[in-house]
Amino acid sequence: MDWEKLTDDATIANDAELWRRIHPDWVVPDENTDRMRVSSAAFDNSPDGSPTSVWLATIVRETGRSDADVLGRFEGEGYRLASLTAGQARECKQRIARNPLPDEPAHAFLVGKKTKGAKKCLARIAKWVISPE
Repeated sequence: MDWEKLTDDATIANDAELWRRIHPDWVVPDENTDRMRVSSAAFDNSPDGSPTSVWLATIVRETGRSDADVLGRFEGEGYRLASLTAGQARECKQRIARNPLPDEPAHAFLVGKKTKGAKKCLARIAKWVISPE
């Protein structure tokens, strides 16, 4: 599939919250705050070439689930959850495309070139939903 042809979904409002599962290797110390932050590596596309996966928080909630449910089986493995808004992602030159899966209706993609600058932009604005601290 040509992922770059996916268009931005205008039905996803700029204030829509997007959640990203954060692998333990993508949590790094922030020297400015003495806290842990999300690494820019968290916003790379998948090794198979598919765009960065996110979850639409409104759909998670509409289906009676919570942020902890998004972590699911990964929670015990040290994964965490970060958030940014669709508007913030768009400011980082990313498009948001719905990609519901049979077992995950809230799944979506961040589509766009994952340049060093774009990944840094996304990491800088990401806030913890379920933090490592």
